[in-house]
Amino acid sequence: MKSKKALTMEAVAQKAGVSITTVSHVINRTRHVNQSTKDTVLEVIKELNYRPSKMTKSNKNNEDKICIGVILADTREDYYIAMIKALENVAIDYGVSVIFCDSEAEYAKEKRNIDILLGRKVSGILLAPADADQMPKILQNIAIPVVLIDRQYESHKFLSVGINNSRSGYLGTRDLFEKGCKNIGFIGYSDPVNTIRQRTLGYKSAVMEMEPAMNPRVLYLKYNGGDSFPLIKQFLSENQFDGLICATSSLCYELIEVFDTLTREQQKRIRIISFDDNRWLDYVKYPISVIAQPVAEIGNAALTNLLQLIEQPNGDFNVRRELAFDITIIDR
Repeated sequence: MKSKKALTMEAVAQKAGVSITTVSHVINRTRHVNQSTKDTVLEVIKELNYRPSKMTKSNKNNEDKICIGVILADTREDYYIAMIKALENVAIDYGVSVIFCDSEAEYAKEKRNIDILLGRKVSGILLAPADADQMPKILQNIAIPVVLIDRQYESHKFLSVGINNSRSGYLGTRDLFEKGCKNIGFIGYSDPVNTIRQRTLGYKSAVMEMEPAMNPRVLYLKYNGGDSFPLIKQFLSENQFDGLICATSSLCYELIEVFDTLTREQQKRIRIISFDDNRWLDYVKYPISVIAQPVAEIGNAALTNLLQLIEQPNGDFNVRRELAFDITIIDR
């Protein structure tokens, strides 16, 4: 007879009619939730007798506890900081342990991290690839499940969980056009990062559709380069932009450094939209709209699917699939 499946945060969210993110914020007190919603979530938690830290019997013994390896591309990025918290919450929910690694967006470090995790005999790996064009050979015939999170390799045979990056780049650019912008630029990375490539394609697609006479203008910066300030300043001075889309919140932060040197009139003329809603945006002197990703939902889905693959060791988990979540545009 199978044991009763442990109650998850997702079950609470479905019962309360809210997102997993909201349940997480209520439990961990990481962000303000309006009182009515908070009360509903707490009532459901009480009704279902939900215990976030509760483990199944098979996991109470540390020797039997499932251990997951997580390799993120750069833990300095706001997205991955939020992802670490999300994965920790889900891991507690399922009673599994997690080893976090940071490749610092370098292929060699990613490969070394994989070797380390395999040496620790992890049951599965969540991975945000450092280089879309270089997949470590060891992954080609790996004997444990791998789920890609946020980023992808150009060629792979795994489940990937994130958003439709091309679509999100398109929607963000279209949003600027619909707000009256006619001359929109894009700031991304020149490095082989799959998400940036796709967001750039989405931007170009929106430009061709909504303003065919306009040539798409993209500024490509080095991921770990230190010359972004003069390059961004030159990019703005050579083009009379009235709209800008930043491919990541880190790029947006670098843009703001240049923006602070512009006149008030120049600042007012240019609308900005970036990826990922961050608290520091509340303290910026000018409004910045964002393309928000459901980080908690992505983390929950990635880890949940990985655990399902682990429970089916004889199953075929080497099949390329994609699970893409919808984004939300927060207008400021």
